[in-house]
Amino acid sequence: MRKFSALFAFGVCAALLLPTLPADAFGLRIGPFHLGLPLGWHHRHRHLYMHATPHEMARSEPSRSEGSRSDRAEMRRATAPAALSPALIYPSLALPVIFQNVFWPNASQWPFGYQNIFTTAFAKIPGDQDQRQCQQTFDANAMVNRISNEVSPTPEQMPLLQKLGGALGRASGYLARACPREIPAQPVARLQMMQSQIQALAAAIDIVRQPLADFTQSLTADQQSRFNGLPPTQTTVQEQNQAGNLIHGCGDSATAIDWSIDQINQSVQPTDAQRDDLAEIKRTFNAAASDLDSHCPASAPATALGRLETIQARLDAAWRTVLSMQVALANFETKLSDQQKSRFDTMNLASR
Repeated sequence: MRKFSALFAFGVCAALLLPTLPADAFGLRIGPFHLGLPLGWHHRHRHLYMHATPHEMARSEPSRSEGSRSDRAEMRRATAPAALSPALIYPSLALPVIFQNVFWPNASQWPFGYQNIFTTAFAKIPGDQDQRQCQQTFDANAMVNRISNEVSPTPEQMPLLQKLGGALGRASGYLARACPREIPAQPVARLQMMQSQIQALAAAIDIVRQPLADFTQSLTADQQSRFNGLPPTQTTVQEQNQAGNLIHGCGDSATAIDWSIDQINQSVQPTDAQRDDLAEIKRTFNAAASDLDSHCPASAPATALGRLETIQARLDAAWRTVLSMQVALANFETKLSDQQKSRFDTMNLASR
């Protein structure tokens, strides 16, 4: 257990978070997404919500074989280990990179995709809270100083910048306090916890929205140009992909869904009577992945406020996806025998 904890905390998280460019290390990409969450405890400027949206899709029977054994083995090697996302368990890990991409965006991957969600739900993770992942690692003062150096705010603008810095600090503190006390081992319970963690992350980001809007509004045109960065240039799709302006992997969830259904099929070994239930899971997963893909960006928005709002909305899509998967798998598990439930609950995709 200790060996795996060290591997998870240092091997996975460090690989994601410690290279020279934090955004590249974490793997975050930004896109045009619109948020909502069901909190409503602060910020009157808009209604916060998170809810599942219905998707009408044709029922499709999952294939009993997704290709040869070698194909499935290759799919597992290429999919499961790399898809584990510690940020779904400890969202504090995501916050420094999210704000890095709000103010100084660069190319990196989004860690709350379909594959990340499914694999992290079924990964073997220590159940006790890892205090190292709950600590505040975000330096709001350093970010404010960098903004100040780039924008050169007037004395009248400094209080608004200080309020923005205070909001950044509160967001970090909020997530540190929202750190989970324990990590459920059972996949459906894990998904429920991940859902609450995504909601907490979205709420933390929303703390910054109004102070950011107020500070941006106070800037002159020249200051806004420096604050928001250079506008994107007209490039070809190939150049955008090379520059990281497009989301890598958007729209290619079909392979990951086939892989995930194959893992459930192999572990549970459903009876013929349960095949329709597995087909329903695949239909739900396809609808959820379609929702995620619909929020993939063509490029990063031109303003810091726009980038923050797009990140919020993509988190909303991730929240809906986790909810859909949780409900579908919970319903499926009620149809399983005790032996099947045991195999289902002990799937460990990240180790394959």
